[in-house]
Amino acid sequence: MNTQTTRPKIAVVGAGWAGISAACNLVRRADVTLFEAGRQAGGRARALGGETQGFRFLDNGQHIMLGAYRSVLALLQHIGVREQDVFQRLPLQWHIHGGLQFQTASLPAPLHIAAGVLRAKNLSFSLKTKLLRDMAALIRRRAAAPDTTVARWLRSRNVPRRLVAEFWQPLVWGALNTPLGEAGLNTLCNVLRDGVWAEKSASDYLIPKQDLGSVLAGPALKFLAANGAEIRLETRVPPLENLPDGRVSVNGETFDAAVLAVAPYHAAALMPSETPAYIQTAYAQITYRAITTVYLRYARPVHLPAVMTGFSDGTAQWLIDRGALGLPPEEIAAVISVSDHIGAFRSEEWAAKVHADVKRLLPDLGEPTASRVITEKRATPAAAPNRALPDLAWLHGRNIYPAGDYLHPRYPATLEAAVQSGAAAADLCLTEWKKNIRKAV
Repeated sequence: MNTQTTRPKIAVVGAGWAGISAACNLVRRADVTLFEAGRQAGGRARALGGETQGFRFLDNGQHIMLGAYRSVLALLQHIGVREQDVFQRLPLQWHIHGGLQFQTASLPAPLHIAAGVLRAKNLSFSLKTKLLRDMAALIRRRAAAPDTTVARWLRSRNVPRRLVAEFWQPLVWGALNTPLGEAGLNTLCNVLRDGVWAEKSASDYLIPKQDLGSVLAGPALKFLAANGAEIRLETRVPPLENLPDGRVSVNGETFDAAVLAVAPYHAAALMPSETPAYIQTAYAQITYRAITTVYLRYARPVHLPAVMTGFSDGTAQWLIDRGALGLPPEEIAAVISVSDHIGAFRSEEWAAKVHADVKRLLPDLGEPTASRVITEKRATPAAAPNRALPDLAWLHGRNIYPAGDYLHPRYPATLEAAVQSGAAAADLCLTEWKKNIRKAV
């Protein structure tokens, strides 16, 4: 290990949100070099480059965040970005077209949810109380309870089909991006406990009103550069190498440690050639679910019933009213989680199906003047029951620290999980470096 300096030299490979989080947490305590294979930082949560076809901006997927994303908000504050400049914060509003509709009340958690459900529209009192009883059962569920699928739990509770269609399925698809029959109940409980049930502000929507590159990636790169980090975009590194003295060779350069913050389907190929087979096997066995985002622009303003309007029986699970965010009112975005579960369609077919959903709300609206469809086939790992994380001890022992949303022990693959994982990898990296320095001295 490098014993000639009080600051370690650390490589961060990958400039998605996990890599950015790791680099920003390290840069004032280490000499950081950030490697990114692409021309842009931000990973999957970034602005699309090139022609926007007249849209104000196009992100590589419509991301919806919550007030419970405390690590994301802390990172933004750390790099000098104000929440109010980049997000529209709105109270949780559940608006299913022709179905369940409620908004949280101005009460402490979890009463804000309970009062909202009791005042819900388009739902009988018996179904309201049934929904609240099932929510309460999840609140009481022990964190160490044996895991199961959400679908199996719903059946055990005799949840009516209507509540499944208008609440539980949209919730699970949006939060876990996994079908009910494959989604882990304990992971859902973790999301709810730390989110909507924790405090009222945690359940708020945080909807980006700027492109995601402007929200995080751009300001983060400026912050890193101002604090002395080297940033190397468009630099595709070969597999990492362990050196005899314990350090790590990255792209032919020697570092005290490396944070490997790339997608799991890229990470295995970048590990040292002597990496044990059980680690490679664990990465190869990760399964993924797709997300499709459809952007539509019309000749006249589109005023949706709510900023986020959902369907229990449509192609789009949620339509986002971009005009309500201060963007052009002619534009909308549609989120289709687990889109691989729904079907495989051409871009024009996805656009036509979403337009048909929009026409259910606004029958007199004309045809869209422009559309853009983005499908991420490996958007997130499936959040299955009893999900086992790769055993990374061997890599840690060689000063290589993987990071990414897929490694979070409690959460599904979200931006909050990515940021937390990057920060945890940074802290572990520094802790182990200090131990090794003490041993060397």
